[in-house]
Amino acid sequence: MNKRKYPKAAAVIDIGSSELRLRIAQLCKGKICELDRLAYPLALGHEVFTKGKISFECFREMSHALAGFTSLMKEYGITQYRAVATTALREAENRGFVLDQLKVQNNLHVDVLEADEEKTLIYSEILTALQNAGVMQPGCSLFAFIGSGTIGTAVYDGSAMVYSQNLPIGALKLHDMLGSVQEQAEDFSTVVEEYLRSIFVYQNMAQFDLHNIILTGNDMKLIAKLCGVEEKKGIFIIPVQKIKALYAHVRTLRPDRIAQEFGVTENSAEILYSALAIYMQLIRGATAQQVFSPKVSLWDALMRQLLQAKSRTEYTAYVRTNAISCASRIADKYRCSRAHADAVRQIACTMFDRLKPLHGLGKEQRLELELAAILHECGHYVSVKDHLEASFDIIRQTDIYGITSRGLLRTAYVACYNEYSVPDFRKVEYISMPESERTVIAKLVAIFRLANALDTSHKQKIHSIKVRLMDDQMIVTAETNQNIYLENWAFEQCSVFFKEVFGLSPVLKIKQTLI
Repeated sequence: MNKRKYPKAAAVIDIGSSELRLRIAQLCKGKICELDRLAYPLALGHEVFTKGKISFECFREMSHALAGFTSLMKEYGITQYRAVATTALREAENRGFVLDQLKVQNNLHVDVLEADEEKTLIYSEILTALQNAGVMQPGCSLFAFIGSGTIGTAVYDGSAMVYSQNLPIGALKLHDMLGSVQEQAEDFSTVVEEYLRSIFVYQNMAQFDLHNIILTGNDMKLIAKLCGVEEKKGIFIIPVQKIKALYAHVRTLRPDRIAQEFGVTENSAEILYSALAIYMQLIRGATAQQVFSPKVSLWDALMRQLLQAKSRTEYTAYVRTNAISCASRIADKYRCSRAHADAVRQIACTMFDRLKPLHGLGKEQRLELELAAILHECGHYVSVKDHLEASFDIIRQTDIYGITSRGLLRTAYVACYNEYSVPDFRKVEYISMPESERTVIAKLVAIFRLANALDTSHKQKIHSIKVRLMDDQMIVTAETNQNIYLENWAFEQCSVFFKEVFGLSPVLKIKQTLI
């Protein structure tokens, strides 16, 4: 094969819990055309879910298979690729050693996706497919991705995601966790259902009137086949009653009988039952009469971003819209002032954009600044006395659509400082951070505190601001027709730390507007 033959080709490697996969594709007249694909079965998930680690034997087998993948990539002349790993490698105790050896032995850089990253990428593709097909009914939609070791759920209200949760359980992990009980329990299906209910009871899906259910996972193609449903325009549309009937039948059978009746391996039969049990928990209580399952995967989203530059920009905008939507709903839950949050957010973004030549941060950090502005008051719902610490804890432990745990941590740190407090980088939690991470937090905190100061009264006295950089000053001109003595005091309190970070003295100038 000749490299010149495939000038616009790219590759995606997916290190999954039960299989290694390679996909090679190229851009043909604006469309993504698949050139080749490989798959290699490997029980990474079983090892990690039962023993906590990936054995050296398993690693050597993985490294050998991936060497074959990279060899094929060289034949196609691939220069751009993305190698990702999901639940199994994410949860492996020896993840660092495995990633290091893949880099050393295979010259392969692997990104370990967090559960929310994986879910968000897949849902972006699913939403596009469903909107193009025009099959969804008006109203709220439940999106659920059932992986080998995680369940990602989200609720879409017709314009944006308003709810997001990730559960540390999946079809394979459920099977491995409760496998020892199967030989002891006469009614194993009841044990599984009780366990799942104990997890799903905290999802609080009853707050939404779900008119659409969208399920995706490795087992949906098989489930659709067993329900006698064929795909239409790349989407399986399965009546809820057929899924319920299939589950009612499967739950009465042992794995060997399932395998024999449906023509699958016994291992697949065990995972099929676990997957159906999870799907039943998701379906229960919804008013939807059918389930949509588009034939899209993580590969589709990753390959699109590699081959179509425009899609990366669109994806960034998609994440921002949905993250802000989820954060706003969380803020409402904790009775945060929407007007105050919007004022702080607008001012903070204006400062961030004007300071870009000095801070060098990107869209990801700008979004974290926005999220901090939206959520910084949520701690008051828990504790007036220690609201800053409470805000930190709430934000740190809350799932926000499309935001990684690292991004949530930065958001939490930014939101937990006001005019009275600044980061103390001598504290243990900061000492353990890379210096570059502390610097990012310091920059965002410096901007956030000044923005928050300009609405200290919570009365939105300032209509708009303009920011100019002049010599060693940042001049903030605020338009208002009211007295802002309190805001001016708070601004001065926050100016000292800002100057330490950026080397600029903030100066507040008031421009009176006519009433």
